[in-house]
Amino acid sequence: MRVGIVGLPQVGKTTIFNLLTKGEVSTSSWGAGRGEAHIGVAQVPDPHVEQLATIFKPEKITFATVDYLDLPGLARGEHTRDMSGYLASLKNVDALLHVVRAFENESVPHTEGSVDPRRDIDVFELEMILSDLAAVEKRLERLSKDLKKVKSSELELENSVLERFKAALESEQPLRGIGLTPEEEKRIKGFTFLSAKPILLVLNLGDQDAPKIPCVVQEYGMEGYAARPRVGITAVCGKIEAEIASLPAQDAQLFMEDLGFSASGLDRIIHESYSLLGLISFYTGGDPEVRAWTISRGANAQQAAGVIHTDMEKGFIKAEVIPFSDLMTLGSFQAAKIKGVLRLEGKDYIVQEGDVILFRFNV
Repeated sequence: MRVGIVGLPQVGKTTIFNLLTKGEVSTSSWGAGRGEAHIGVAQVPDPHVEQLATIFKPEKITFATVDYLDLPGLARGEHTRDMSGYLASLKNVDALLHVVRAFENESVPHTEGSVDPRRDIDVFELEMILSDLAAVEKRLERLSKDLKKVKSSELELENSVLERFKAALESEQPLRGIGLTPEEEKRIKGFTFLSAKPILLVLNLGDQDAPKIPCVVQEYGMEGYAARPRVGITAVCGKIEAEIASLPAQDAQLFMEDLGFSASGLDRIIHESYSLLGLISFYTGGDPEVRAWTISRGANAQQAAGVIHTDMEKGFIKAEVIPFSDLMTLGSFQAAKIKGVLRLEGKDYIVQEGDVILFRFNV
């Protein structure tokens, strides 16, 4: 999974980036220029991996990871500038993480003059919509010329989709709420439309507002945003949680308990990201390695094998499957076989959250 961290300037994007990736990027590193995106990797917290290691005794354990890109702030009116570099950075991201400022700090002036999370969400959404509208209008102008020269069903389909997009954008509606057929999605796959991407709104709270995290939607009047398609909402206390994330695990846990955090900022963001994108985890285990893998909910066993290696997908024969909880109770694949709990599934089996799988395949 690849996620782009976006938002207005001076909202704490780089602080959140450091929190997620355990990085040490300077929060003032953008300076006055646009700069290059900061890139980092977050390890997905998953106690299942460590618990499975007690059974398999592997040489190594490997957690799932998420790639994060921290981009410069996008201020009001930015859509009128050359957006090519910004769009290129976000071309291959699966989702956007929009950091929304909800903290007060007189030494860090807000670009809009005051702290207002709902206004900032609307400002940034409009910038994405206007950027997309400019791209759509430009492409429609080119399509009009091309369709006069040659008749093409593919170009006509693209034109039809983009006309629908144009109507939605002119009504200030983001594209992520528009349903497309697989054929339509394939036709416009090459475009980078910002408002079409799933988006996780992360409210960056002041340290004193930590008790508001469990009920952030109600506390900040986010019910309308939460009801929108392909939108998720969570919150962090960025400054203090980034500091906690840089500590050794045991010390971090003690600080979290002192502050009343039931989970880390990384946990909350990863959980909401997986939920937003419809992702689940399955596991493989053996002497060399125990590993977590990420797939889309609804993927079948053959597709899951392909996440590990394309040869496994092509040569798929069967999958030996057991739920994580059953394997932990019985203690081994062998015991699961004796009890009749280990199932032999075909390529069309829909993988479930927490499945531990041994794939049989021919190369």
